[in-house]
Amino acid sequence: MSRIKSQRGFTLIEIVVVIVVLGIMALMGSFGLERAMDGYNLARENSQISQKAQNALDRLAIELSHIPFNGGSSRYAISAGTAGSLTYTANFGGANEVRTINQVNDQLMLDNFPLTDLVTGNGLQFTYLNAGGTVLGGGTDPALRIVQISLSLRGPYVNVTRTFNARVALQS
Repeated sequence: MSRIKSQRGFTLIEIVVVIVVLGIMALMGSFGLERAMDGYNLARENSQISQKAQNALDRLAIELSHIPFNGGSSRYAISAGTAGSLTYTANFGGANEVRTINQVNDQLMLDNFPLTDLVTGNGLQFTYLNAGGTVLGGGTDPALRIVQISLSLRGPYVNVTRTFNARVALQS
């Protein structure tokens, strides 16, 4: 009498089921990984935009702090102050220099020197305020005491736009 040995191993159906289950798990994992990468990219862009805006606004605040107080009818040495540009005379160590802050295409410019890029259309806005915070007509108003700067930047890859604001109290 011959005995049939019990066979060990997996059937073809068992192997196919395992492969299908592993494929489904891998697909679900890839969706999670994709969302994690999207979140990482968004956070990285927000960080880059914030850093660019902070550097530009800090530089503008330093620039505006050097606008001398004249005490005359125009008070400050601002020759032209509109919603999108500011031309002024700054005093650096006793030497007066005429400076202009404006937007050219997608760049924030200080005397034709780019401070930052990725500025949205009309992304640079100046608002001129008196000491009480009331909005004035322009930068040459004798009641001017505060310049508010609004800067809107867009992300280079992800469709992200952020607006940053700073208020600079002019020296008296």
